[in-house]
Amino acid sequence: MTRNLNSGQDGASRCEYPLLEEFKNLWQDAHELWEKHRLAPAFEGYVSGDYAALYHALADLQGQAWTFLEWGSGLGVLTIMASRMGFEAYGIETEVTLIDHATDLAQQYGSEATFAQGSFIPEGFDISFSEEYEINRTVIDMPSGYDAIDMELRDFDVVYGFPWPEEHIFFRTIMKQCGNPETLFLSYDARDEVSLGRVSDL
Repeated sequence: MTRNLNSGQDGASRCEYPLLEEFKNLWQDAHELWEKHRLAPAFEGYVSGDYAALYHALADLQGQAWTFLEWGSGLGVLTIMASRMGFEAYGIETEVTLIDHATDLAQQYGSEATFAQGSFIPEGFDISFSEEYEINRTVIDMPSGYDAIDMELRDFDVVYGFPWPEEHIFFRTIMKQCGNPETLFLSYDARDEVSLGRVSDL
């Protein structure tokens, strides 16, 4: 069963939520990068999630999960946050320009996050176009990025994805086919906010 989370603790003190003030600076830097480059082709499909809500979701998982993967990591904000919070954190992204920006931000914020170019769709996934799901914006004609990080989808304790509205079933199908049943799938939707569920319950 999945559960919805929200960002209602945005004003919490730094004492209660370590790194939150630092992360707010990271969020601002990422926003300024988007404002500066938003008309560039690499930023065409870039959309950020609710960083505050996602921060609290990760904070709740500290000590319960250790490996983290972000699908379509963009500017790498969530992957950087996860790394700084103690997760072994990876991001897979198709746009090399975004990876370059993410790598610069990771260095700026002392993060050991690892980013790889490629598709987050694992090799061997049955991507047949059935009526079960739609694929509108996700890049599907690029080699998988998992070899570059020497990991497989089933190796991760937490996987984060931000599906386009029509692609929720598609994302969940990937997790069911290729993920570990015990993996936690963290997702964001502009309408339903942040949800977290174990793959076996999706």
